[in-house]
Amino acid sequence: MCGRYTQTLSADDLADAMSARDDTGGAVRERYNVAPTTTQPIVTAERPQEDRHPKEDAAGAPPAAPAAVSRVLRLARWGLVPSWAKDVSIGSRMINARSETVAEKPVFRKPFAARRCLVPVTGFYEWHRPEKKKRGQPYYIHRGPHQGIGPAGPLLAFAGLYEVWRGGDEPLTTYTILTTGPGVGLEFLHDRSPVVLPAAAWDRWLDPDYADTDALRALLVPAPAGVFEAYPVDAAVGDVHNQGPTLVERIELPPGAPDPQAAAPAPVAGEPTDLFEAPDPTASASAGAPLELSLFTDDLR
Repeated sequence: MCGRYTQTLSADDLADAMSARDDTGGAVRERYNVAPTTTQPIVTAERPQEDRHPKEDAAGAPPAAPAAVSRVLRLARWGLVPSWAKDVSIGSRMINARSETVAEKPVFRKPFAARRCLVPVTGFYEWHRPEKKKRGQPYYIHRGPHQGIGPAGPLLAFAGLYEVWRGGDEPLTTYTILTTGPGVGLEFLHDRSPVVLPAAAWDRWLDPDYADTDALRALLVPAPAGVFEAYPVDAAVGDVHNQGPTLVERIELPPGAPDPQAAAPAPVAGEPTDLFEAPDPTASASAGAPLELSLFTDDLR
């Protein structure tokens, strides 16, 4: 799962890295301890208003093809609040959605169909909790050396869904982060991890008109080797009020403490570790033939 993350880039840097129009009003702050129910930047797709409901012209000709989908950086509250909810309290329980069932569960089915988003992060936290030990050791997970993730820098784009709740005085945009099996190298920490989408998949994921459920599901797989790197950090991150770069500083485990990361088994020889070494199931060439392109490549179309 994902219950805490970092987002340390400015609105300008995010908009530039993700080729998005900035609609945040500059209200993006460096955060080293993002917690549920706080307001954070997400990226959604938006068509020009005139293209949302195209009409036939006077001669009865069919409407022109809609404009290309553009990306918008906007603010949203972490914890999805369904449009039918009586109040926002349900959002604190909707910070994650399991990718395996997201197309069927009533609370996620509609946003999965048309309101998909990207959640930009620079890292996230997970706690290693040995059996019968209540206090866990936090680890910070950040971007690894894999070359196909996206633009240079610390940015990772998590797959998300968003909703707009209109039960209050003003519309409230909320979001959830999709999870899948553990990324390669994180198995020692948890059996779930956030879905990372490489830049090659961003447009297809965001496109509200794209309705191929199987192809969308094919994007929601565990991250391959090299996407994540993890190291232990201080327990101060457990307090949501704590902020600052010291939270992501590496610490040494106490003398004699077992190192679960070092003890984690290496991938078995011959076992595929890069789960994305396959053609992008959502990409197509101009002639309609599938593109032979891995999701995690240097081609960021």
